[in-house]
Amino acid sequence: MVCTCFALWRRCAIASEGRETTGRPRTIGNGMSTLRNFIYANGRKALFETRRMARVPRAMPDFIVIGAQKSGTSSLFAYLKQHPQIVRPIFKEPYFFDRHYHRGLHWYGCNFPARSTIERRNERYGRRHLTFEATATYIFDSEVPGRIAKDIETRKFIVLLRNPVDRAISAYWHARRMGRETRSLDEALKFDLARYHAQIAFEGGWGPRPVGPPPRPAYVRRGVYHEAVIRWQQVFSPENLLVLQSEAMFADPAAIMTRVFAFLGVTPGHEIDFEPHNVGRYDQTDADARRLLGSFYRPHNERLSALTGNALGWD
Repeated sequence: MVCTCFALWRRCAIASEGRETTGRPRTIGNGMSTLRNFIYANGRKALFETRRMARVPRAMPDFIVIGAQKSGTSSLFAYLKQHPQIVRPIFKEPYFFDRHYHRGLHWYGCNFPARSTIERRNERYGRRHLTFEATATYIFDSEVPGRIAKDIETRKFIVLLRNPVDRAISAYWHARRMGRETRSLDEALKFDLARYHAQIAFEGGWGPRPVGPPPRPAYVRRGVYHEAVIRWQQVFSPENLLVLQSEAMFADPAAIMTRVFAFLGVTPGHEIDFEPHNVGRYDQTDADARRLLGSFYRPHNERLSALTGNALGWD
C-alpha cells in the first residue's frame, strides 16, 4: 500500500512539474490537465477497490439506462447525475450484465454506495434518492433482461434511440478512429447487411447457419430497435421502459428531462447544464450509405413506431 501511494504521489509530482513519466517536456497547463485526469481516474479505481473489501449491502440501481450506443447516452448520463436526488455510480458503464457477469453481484454492487448511505440521505433530506448506471450495450444482449430480472430489483429502464442510419454511420467512423475498422464504409455496410439477412434466414429456419463468427464491429442489426424493445417488454412491463429519441433530447433537452424525471418520480425544475457530451463527428455527405440504410431501416422503424406509439420522423 505504501509503495502504491508513493508511486501515485511520484507520478502526480512529475505531472505537476510539467513532465510525463518518460521525462519528455510538457507545458504546465497540459501537465495539470493530465494530473487532474490521472487523479480522477485512479481515484475512482481506488474507491471501487476499497468498496470491494467492505462486505456491506449496496444500493443496487433503482433504474438503468440500457442504450443505445452512439445515441447520446453520455449526455443523458451527465444530465441525470446533476439532479440532487440521483446518485451517480463510480463508473457510468460497468458492463456487468453482458461482459462481466461472471464477476458476481458483489463486484457489481461496488459501483454503488452502501444502502445505509442512501438511507441516511433519504432521512436527512426528507426525499428519496436513486442510484443508477448507464451501460449502452445492455439493450442489444438477449441475456441481459433475464439476468436483471433474476438478480436485482431494478424495474425501471430508459433507452435512448437515435436515427439508425445516423447511428450506424457514426458507429463505423468511431470504429475507424479506434483502429478497429479498415474497410470502406460501403464495404462494411454491404457485408453487414448480407450477414444480417443470412442470420435472419437461419433464425427463421429457412437458411443455413452463416459461415464464420458474427462481424465485429457490427453496424446494421443494432439499429433494428424493435427487436430489442420487444425482448425487454417480454420480461418487464412496457410502462417501465421509457423509450426516447436522441434527436428530441438534443433539440429540447429540458422537455425530455422533465419526462425522464417524472418517469423516475423525482422532483422536476432543477437547474441542469445541458451541454452535449462525447459528441462524435463524421462525414455528413455519405449519401449512398444513407440511401442504402434508409431503405433497409424503413420497415423496421415503422414496427418500432407501432410498438412504442411514438411518431419517429426518421425518414
